[in-house]
Amino acid sequence: MDHVEFDREPPANLTTLVMAFGGWIDAGQAPTGALRHLVRDLPATRLAWIDPEQFFVFTQERPEVRLRPDGERDIHWPRSEFFAWHPNGRDGLLLFCGPEPHQKWRTYTKAFLDVAERCGVRRIVSLGALLAGAPHTRPIRVTGRTSDPAWRSVLEAWGIYHRPSYEGPTGISTVVLDAADRRGMTHLGLMGQAPHYLQNNENPAAIQALLTYVARLLNVSPDMSHFAEAIQDFRTQCDREVARNRATREHVQQLEQQYDATAGEERQPLPDGELDSEKLMQDLQDFLRGQREGGEAG
Repeated sequence: MDHVEFDREPPANLTTLVMAFGGWIDAGQAPTGALRHLVRDLPATRLAWIDPEQFFVFTQERPEVRLRPDGERDIHWPRSEFFAWHPNGRDGLLLFCGPEPHQKWRTYTKAFLDVAERCGVRRIVSLGALLAGAPHTRPIRVTGRTSDPAWRSVLEAWGIYHRPSYEGPTGISTVVLDAADRRGMTHLGLMGQAPHYLQNNENPAAIQALLTYVARLLNVSPDMSHFAEAIQDFRTQCDREVARNRATREHVQQLEQQYDATAGEERQPLPDGELDSEKLMQDLQDFLRGQREGGEAG
C-alpha cells in the first residue's frame, strides 16, 4: 500500500475509526489528548503508520533528536499512526493520531482511507476543538455534527447536535470525511470549544469533555479518575495568570456573562444514566445493516 507501513497483518473487523489531527482543530490539544488517552487506556497497539516524507515540510514540522538510555541519539520523525483495539466477541476500533499534513492532501487522504477500508471501517468519529470565546471557569461546550440520521438521533438525544453552517478555509479532517462519504462510510464529528486566550496550553478540561462523549458513544470506559485534580490545577494556574492583567480579567468576566446568559437557552448534556447509549448504538448498527442490505439488493 503506497505511503503506508504496517507493523502486522491488519484485522478486518475494526468497524469504527476514531481520528484526531494536530494543528487546525486541535485547540488545547484536546482532540489529540483524548485520542492518546484512549490508546493508552484501552489499551490499543500500533498497527500502521504513514511515511511522512511526501506530506510534511520538515522545516515546519521538524523531526526531534532524543537520547537513548545508552547515550546514543535517535531521530524521531512526525508520527501519523494507526492503533488497533479489538475486544473479544465484538468489532474493534481503529484509532488514528497525527499532525495535519502540509501538502498532497488528496494523496494523503487516499492512503489514509485505504488503511481504513482494509481494516473494515464503516463509520468514522472525528474529534476536534477550536479556540472560542469561552471562559476557562465554565464547563467546556461540545457540539456534534453528522449527515447520518442514526448518528443524528444520538446527538439530538444528548442535546449537542449542531447543523454545520461554517464556510471558509478548512482542514484535513474535513477533506478526509468528504472523501469517506464517497466510499460509503458514515461519519460523526465532535467539536469542543477552548478559551481563545489560552492558545498554547494543554487543556485537561477540554480533553475530558471530548473523551467523555466519545467514550459514551463507543460504549467504552477509560479511566477518568485523574482529570478532576488536573482540571483544578489548570484552572488555578489560569486564575493566577488572568489576575495579573486587568484587561484580561475584564475580558474573562465578559465571557462568563455571555456564557451564563446563553446557558439556559441551550440544552445541556444528559447526565450518565439518562441515556441508553447501548440501545442507541444498536439502533445505529441496525440502520447501517439495513442500508448495506438494501444496497446489495439493488
